[in-house]
Amino acid sequence: MNIIFSPIVRRPGTDYELHELSVEGDTLSVNGTEFTLTALEYDEETGLAGYIQSATQASGDWTVTLLLPIGDNASEAQRFPDPVTVTSGPVPLPAPPEPEPDQTSTEDAG
Repeated sequence: MNIIFSPIVRRPGTDYELHELSVEGDTLSVNGTEFTLTALEYDEETGLAGYIQSATQASGDWTVTLLLPIGDNASEAQRFPDPVTVTSGPVPLPAPPEPEPDQTSTEDAG
């Protein structure tokens, strides 16, 4: 399965995050919810199914475009994600930003 990530900026206060993805045959699991791609129907308001914006099959291979919610501090990898190809198992998500270094000093004044 070929997966193309489409970054979107999350609105403050929403819990719209992509935590985990996996692939098994024609099934894509998004945050633990399984979607059988052959059974999806397009909805004018929501696209195919929440995060899944498009899914096409050619010569037996699926190409799926997924929304990738990102915050204001998104990493370069999240803002400009590379497509990934996975035949089975977990799908690697674009790396989040590195955590800010701890600003507190632990030095003794002695």
